[in-house]
Amino acid sequence: MDSEGYKYLEHSTDAFVQAYGSGLEELFENCAKGLVNIMFDINKVEIRESMTITADGNDLENLLYDWLEKVLLKILIEQIVLSRFSIEISENYSNVDEKKYLLRAHVGGEAVSYDKHEYKIEIKAVTYHELKIQRLSSRYIATFLVDL
Repeated sequence: MDSEGYKYLEHSTDAFVQAYGSGLEELFENCAKGLVNIMFDINKVEIRESMTITADGNDLENLLYDWLEKVLLKILIEQIVLSRFSIEISENYSNVDEKKYLLRAHVGGEAVSYDKHEYKIEIKAVTYHELKIQRLSSRYIATFLVDL
């Protein structure tokens, strides 16, 4: 396991990320860090502003996709690169047959600086291709692919 909580797997054209966590919250935090670090050096990002991001999904994979898409949109649309993530995940039953996962994240970062943050490559989109969450004994593992 990578000391950062994520690592990059080999892929010919896109970025393939594998992230780890002892719980779902840590897993989703490490997925976001792995995503951001594809585009920028996450270690160069200071916490100059904080905000809240919410996401939801009908299952954990759908929740992860929505979460990663919202983190990416912060970068691409709002020009804010994030490096701190504090996540709470809960389950909500809107009716007896329908379970929904909700994510609330307190995040921190700063305005994008292509020089300071050492811009690497553009991410076009998060994809459902290869997106998977597994629980193996005492930890969770997620894999996902992003289109470059």
